[in-house]
Amino acid sequence: MDHIEKALKRAREQGVSAAAEPVRTRPLAPKQQDQRRPQSVQSRAQPVQPRKSNTRPDVNYGKTRVEPVGKRTLSEQRVIAGQVRDVCADTYRMLRAQVLFRLQEMGGSTVGICSASPGEGKTLTAVNLAVSLALDPNYTVLLVDLDLRRPKLATYFGLNAEKGLSDYLIGDASLTDCLINPGLERLVIMPGGKPLYSSSEALASQKMRSLASEFKSRYADRIVIYDLPPLLASDDSLVFLPQLDSTLLVVQDGKAKAGDVQRAMELLEGCNLLGTVLNKSSEGDQHPYY
Repeated sequence: MDHIEKALKRAREQGVSAAAEPVRTRPLAPKQQDQRRPQSVQSRAQPVQPRKSNTRPDVNYGKTRVEPVGKRTLSEQRVIAGQVRDVCADTYRMLRAQVLFRLQEMGGSTVGICSASPGEGKTLTAVNLAVSLALDPNYTVLLVDLDLRRPKLATYFGLNAEKGLSDYLIGDASLTDCLINPGLERLVIMPGGKPLYSSSEALASQKMRSLASEFKSRYADRIVIYDLPPLLASDDSLVFLPQLDSTLLVVQDGKAKAGDVQRAMELLEGCNLLGTVLNKSSEGDQHPYY
């Protein structure tokens, strides 16, 4: 287990960090000089060209339907980023601040949330980060379920979504059918839809590339969060990575294997890896300041 702990220690020392279920707040680690460790966030981030608003593809959709979600449902599903005077919610706000800083620094607006293996908390992290971002009055947020083989983003909002991204890609639904506002201001979600086992081909299609371009360029204040499939489970994430401005890697403390973490970071090389989110951390300050 020593080699696993060493890998997790390296993950903890990346530039962007947070934790969930339970959450332990930890400050950013200082920039590391040891060449044996993963490079710092700043050295990984590559400049992203500014968005061009006049290059919008021919993708049309109407008014987004609203399906309000109760606070009790959100709490039961551990969507806690909107709560006040809560240590866990404060941690997601810290993560939000760091992500916004990096996006502004590189001129980007899209983030892919990923993990090496299933069950490490990437979807919950994507949901809470999106909710936290939507609380900032300067931004609107679109949260997209890209895990088309096992779509479950809608369940975190208690939604029984009949249509989603997979249905749009195979021509069974319009975008208007798929986009939902869960009753939270400035937040729109796009569920995954029915499971799609030819998912990598769908995600690599021109239709998906056009949609990603539309999502990115439609609104100047929009941030798009993609819940990606696990990196080592299929090639789905790999075919979509070129469409992203940046990525965030979720690592579950005590579960992630050292080799898997290292392999995931190698696959994300050159993809503007913002840093890591250490999920279910056993370390941290248990005495909040406020």
